[in-house]
Amino acid sequence: MEPAQDLGLGGGDSSLHRYLDGEFWSLKNELRRLLGGCPLFRHRYGLSLDEMRALTVQRVKFILGHPLIKRAFQEQCGIIYWLFGGAVRNLGSPRHVTQWLQPLKEQQYTGMFAMTERGHGSNVRGIQTEATFDLVAQEFVIHTPCENAQKMYIGNAMCGNYAAVFAQLIINGSSQGPHCFIVPIRDENGGLYPGVTAIDMMHKEGLHGVDNGILIFNKVRVPRENLLDKFGSVAPDGQYHSPIKNKSARFNAMLAALTPSRLAVTFQALSTMKLGLTIAIRYSHSRRQFGPKAKEEVRIIEHQTQTLRLMPHLATVLALTFTSR
Repeated sequence: MEPAQDLGLGGGDSSLHRYLDGEFWSLKNELRRLLGGCPLFRHRYGLSLDEMRALTVQRVKFILGHPLIKRAFQEQCGIIYWLFGGAVRNLGSPRHVTQWLQPLKEQQYTGMFAMTERGHGSNVRGIQTEATFDLVAQEFVIHTPCENAQKMYIGNAMCGNYAAVFAQLIINGSSQGPHCFIVPIRDENGGLYPGVTAIDMMHKEGLHGVDNGILIFNKVRVPRENLLDKFGSVAPDGQYHSPIKNKSARFNAMLAALTPSRLAVTFQALSTMKLGLTIAIRYSHSRRQFGPKAKEEVRIIEHQTQTLRLMPHLATVLALTFTSR
């Protein structure tokens, strides 16, 4: 039975169900049918951390490799929902899009998004990772100068091949502000490239399938072309060029370009909230406890304290669903 049906919201083609699912309602219905009957997506219990991560990788490959999903990504959803891909598409040139996105969609490699640092989370302007231009070698030197500059909570850190790394672009000792660079992390055999350190952050309550980690760079060199240069580029002679001359305006434009990818993370949280509420409310309609003497116990959803705990959250998730349209 569909969760929407259990909540009295209607299922299948009901107008409310269709509205809550949004413009992708038919795709979501097909996914529910597909995944509901797939053994790979049955609940598993007692798995170790490594087993849970391996299962997650299998599930991701299955979903992204399915013709229905591949078509939906290309025609409707778009690559913006992947953080690494979103950085390439929104911050790179057409050349970068051609070079990096097609192999990513074909699962030839996996990427990660490395912005947050130990000492700077939301304050992207203050990140301390350095990308110093070497004029002679025509390379950028990616370096973690201190502990606070370590990249933290990086998803896919323990198996990803490339990272979109945000660092201060330094030319002749002067910073041009944060820019994004494609940095190789692992080869096709899973071996770390010289100068790269990856530290597993291990268990995370409710999210054991995602291998978050810490990335540290010790003078890792990348080609000049690995700078995603939509908002700022470095010529072979070391001259910096940008279509936006004001540094603050350039920084704001860069962050604005990442908004769709960052919003996708909040939508994932909203989906998790919906699932949790579906389970809690459905259970509250089946579990019975207490009631009038000599009569059947009442469903716990009928107890005021239970209702007051759940209904405000249900109202919130519906309001967020409406406003997210």
